[in-house]
Amino acid sequence: MRKLRAWDPVQVIAGKYKGKVSTIESFVGSDYAIVKGINEVKRATKGKWFVKKTLPIHISNVMYYSEEKKQATKIKLVIDKKWAKTREAKKFKLIIK
Repeated sequence: MRKLRAWDPVQVIAGKYKGKVSTIESFVGSDYAIVKGINEVKRATKGKWFVKKTLPIHISNVMYYSEEKKQATKIKLVIDKKWAKTREAKKFKLIIK
């Protein structure tokens, strides 16, 4: 089970866009995510001139970003007494919905 999900706010922690905050749009395979506004390139296409395209970024280079605390944090999975899985921010002990 992935700890990050689509539309989660994330902060880039490595690479050219280090420090940028954005949201995950979708996942490509099991290890790559497309992050809005990050890793955009121009590609030449026949008949359409240049097109902006967002390339995927490896999920090890992004970290969950808490908008309340304005800080990036790791996520851990917590199992309730009813065996339901929930996500929790490690630094702040906040439940993520």
